[in-house]
Amino acid sequence: MASLEIEGKSIEEAIENACSQFNLTRDQLTIEILNSGSTGIFGIVGSKKARIRVTVKEEPQEPVQDETILPPVDLSMEEGVNVGDPVNEAQTVLQDILTQMGLDVTLQVRQEKETILIRIDGDKSGLLIGRRGQTLDALQYLMTRILNRKGPDKLKVILDSGDYRNRRKKYLETLALKMAEKTKKTGKPAVISPLNAHDRRIIHLTLEKDKTLKTISRGEGQMKKMIISATRKDLPSPPSPESEN
Repeated sequence: MASLEIEGKSIEEAIENACSQFNLTRDQLTIEILNSGSTGIFGIVGSKKARIRVTVKEEPQEPVQDETILPPVDLSMEEGVNVGDPVNEAQTVLQDILTQMGLDVTLQVRQEKETILIRIDGDKSGLLIGRRGQTLDALQYLMTRILNRKGPDKLKVILDSGDYRNRRKKYLETLALKMAEKTKKTGKPAVISPLNAHDRRIIHLTLEKDKTLKTISRGEGQMKKMIISATRKDLPSPPSPESEN
């Protein structure tokens, strides 16, 4: 009997490759799984191809109606991840990612309703923050996608390192109040450089009780500018060109 080892990105793809190579149906082959493979982390780090050994059956068999079909194997994450518990899954996945990055850190993970809160502690945890938290935000986005990979987004992930989220919140609140005061004095709109949705919300919540001001987002994509402008007519008007001369 002819026998051959064949690889694929998944078991199903390896079987399809085998059927194509032998020009036979799946029922005419004896399939032995040698390695179920793994997509690794986001299909980037530590991925392994699935490998099977295929042998042609001596006598082709016709498909039967009551053939047992094995459920598909979920290879979206590495082995050992408990996908039924989001807290354990988040702990396992993130720890694996950070280990691959060469970081020796500890994680504190807890769940509050539909939010997974993760705090990263360690000597090099500050490396995960990046400029204006961009690295931390990117990792947070990926973790959110992983935990919601089987359906519409339900779980929200908040990732923190070195108490960055709290420090960033205080900075943005101070900035919002400073720019608001400037708008009140000059009557001119104040523009804050592009921010992500989370940071824009902090600006908005800081000023929402001040009915003399309004905040709007302007731009495209995830990063948009925040504009603070006056709503009351009795606030100073922008100086005319004549008065500036």
